[in-house]
Amino acid sequence: MQSGGAIRSAGEPETASHLAAAIAAGDGAPADDLTHGFHTYPARMHPVLAREVIGGLARPGDVVIDPFCGGGTVLVEALVAGCRPYGVDLNPLALRIAEVRCALRDGPARARFERTLHGVAAGSIERVRSRARPRFALPRSERAYYEPHVLLELAGLFDEVGEVAAEADRRALMIVFSALLVKFSRQRADTSDELVLKRIRKGLVSEFFVRKGEELALRWQALFESAPKGAFAAELRCGDARRLGTLVGERVRADLILSSPPYGGTYDYAHQHARRNAWFGLDAARWEAEEIGARRRSTGSAPAAPRWDSEMLAVLRALRSVLRDTGCVVLWLGDAELDGARIAADDQIARLAPQAGFTLTASARQERRDARAGLPRGEHLLLLEPLAR
Repeated sequence: MQSGGAIRSAGEPETASHLAAAIAAGDGAPADDLTHGFHTYPARMHPVLAREVIGGLARPGDVVIDPFCGGGTVLVEALVAGCRPYGVDLNPLALRIAEVRCALRDGPARARFERTLHGVAAGSIERVRSRARPRFALPRSERAYYEPHVLLELAGLFDEVGEVAAEADRRALMIVFSALLVKFSRQRADTSDELVLKRIRKGLVSEFFVRKGEELALRWQALFESAPKGAFAAELRCGDARRLGTLVGERVRADLILSSPPYGGTYDYAHQHARRNAWFGLDAARWEAEEIGARRRSTGSAPAAPRWDSEMLAVLRALRSVLRDTGCVVLWLGDAELDGARIAADDQIARLAPQAGFTLTASARQERRDARAGLPRGEHLLLLEPLAR
């Protein structure tokens, strides 16, 4: 995660100071403690930023909701703080990653997982030695992303994981497998479609599978030891944040909503997991249809800015529908890039907030290098409070 420039704050002084301090705390700090560093997830919130916000605005037992939870950064921090974490995301794979990152595994459960891990890897290595043909068949359109011998080993390993009887271990091992896919494909990185040559010997996939699984067990130990006794398990829901009330249930009311919504026109999030979707049989069609702020819709015959306003307004109204009158919303949001023009996130949210029953109480802004080598982009930590009903 990159460091940014100077931080500027505005609004209610004490609150704005806290927001600025949260950004500063995460600026350049390690981002891979607990289970955070397990499995890449593009554009995730810095865990230290989440930790600082939760520490200053929530108390143990409070309901903390992240309606764009991704791989679960906010949920892990809420769990460790003794809060009740709820996560929502359109991407079912994101929720699988969040499930693994938030798992509270005690010593016996971790030991069982590691025994299973080594058994799966041994079975995979035996398949490589015996040249066994796997049952799993990747769609033809995806096979070009792998060297033939790598594809055979991955498919055999996938078969071995699928035979694990214990559901919790099988689901976790599938995410260990997922963590390897781009590394052992011809794709340069999650956020790049460029194909590159990678020299990968036979057996290396299975060896890395063990390393990643052992890493996960150590991270689980750190999370288990950091969580308070009787910590609340994360509640996960798959769906559109604009229907948040239906997803979390009418009885759930948030004390704090902390989230990083998509940055308008910056990424096509639905495309970043194409390799993994193919292996897990996930249909991205719904995700692509409902994804807000998508880069592929940032230019075209119809102006993109009004659509982005409409999408964000719907999100804000959904957040208000599940927020206690005494609660608040904190958004980590970058400036949008639509129709070739920048739209400042703080200006947009300040303009839309009253229509959704909020006021923008305080904000902090930091400039960061643009991923596409354009002008620096502002990232904003925005605190919204409910207007009196």
